[in-house]
Amino acid sequence: PARKPANLWVLASVTYGAVIAVAIISIVAYYYLAPKRTATQQLTDAERSMAVGSVWIPIYPGGTVEGTASTKQDSTTESSLNFGTKDQADRVLSFYQAALKKGVFRFDTVTKSDGGGTVRSMAHQGKTTVVVTIHATGEGSRGEIRTIDKETRN
Repeated sequence: PARKPANLWVLASVTYGAVIAVAIISIVAYYYLAPKRTATQQLTDAERSMAVGSVWIPIYPGGTVEGTASTKQDSTTESSLNFGTKDQADRVLSFYQAALKKGVFRFDTVTKSDGGGTVRSMAHQGKTTVVVTIHATGEGSRGEIRTIDKETRN
């Protein structure tokens, strides 16, 4: 006796149903098994960065901005941002050393001293100098990010 071929619509329905079931199970599993993120972990890089002069500088994680300033004299604009953190100065200095090797920055020099140090870098083809200075304090460390922007006139 000849066997009857499988109904194409039944085969398509079962396959489509299996795909939907796997998708739903995957979404539910991800929701329950994925690590939960806190509000501070959900910040994007842009939200953890701040414009200091003409460049965006990352703010040290857990650091608090204490003040900003900007002055203009002739064709030079100098901007600064002061911050504090409970972390050790060496750790903060290492963070900025790594951060200023990325993006528009051209890494220049690192000077370490007892209780802190300085990271100096250039941006915008040498038109902007960025200096990050870290000092140890009794309860952690304090830092200053200073940018010097030179305007060029044609």
